[in-house]
Amino acid sequence: MPTLREYRAQRPNRIIYETIEFHHVSFGSFYLVNNQVFPKTLGGVEYKPCRFELSESQQSSTPIIDSTIKFSRLAQDFKQQLKVWRSYSRIEPITVTYRLFDSKDMTTAIKEWQLYVKDCSLDADNVNVSLSMTNPLNTNVALLYDPADWPGLEIG
Repeated sequence: MPTLREYRAQRPNRIIYETIEFHHVSFGSFYLVNNQVFPKTLGGVEYKPCRFELSESQQSSTPIIDSTIKFSRLAQDFKQQLKVWRSYSRIEPITVTYRLFDSKDMTTAIKEWQLYVKDCSLDADNVNVSLSMTNPLNTNVALLYDPADWPGLEIG
């Protein structure tokens, strides 16, 4: 019979699935699950297998909560989807929903966070996506140009 310390040291044989959903009106929703080989059905939705690293926000005195997701070898896939996101569709932000599922109950998520895509940087292979709690389309918005205020800038 195991001691109490040995009993508490044993971990349950359950898997925690990390999932990400990218959503925008122009390209719909993409569902990805981390560290899996085959597609998984979680919460009634089929998630595609993918490898990503999520780094959480650093604790500091600033109230800004953000995180970064690094995808390896997916630059071409991201490029194709970002080509669809153009012209007037850029008025709405791309949302990301991060969900955790437990293998004991794969129909409901344990936790769920909804964030916005703040920045996306691509190189030859890797993609880094910055996520933020605040809508990036609401920040740093310049005033609309009015020729009555700036008559010297009129096109003549």
